[in-house]
Amino acid sequence: MSELLDRALEAIRAKQPEARALGIELIGVVGSVARGEERPDSDVDVAYDWLTPEATIFELGGLLMDLRAMLGRDVGMVNPYRLKPDRREYMLGHLVRA
Repeated sequence: MSELLDRALEAIRAKQPEARALGIELIGVVGSVARGEERPDSDVDVAYDWLTPEATIFELGGLLMDLRAMLGRDVGMVNPYRLKPDRREYMLGHLVRA
């Protein structure tokens, strides 16, 4: 695992209690960082899912901003369960769970 992946997983774990309280599950890291293909300018893609219909995009945005601040780089949020099945399978096949 890369240092960036380790830091991202640590940040996700630190925010998990708050995320769950908001009705959001932070699942783990996907994308180039999860595959070990990140570059110095790569963002960190965080997979998430909604736990309750009451969770809002504003709450997700707050978590996104917190993760950006913790990691010092851009963070993308992706819900793999909203993707087409072939893309979801590919993404989840490279998921590193937090």
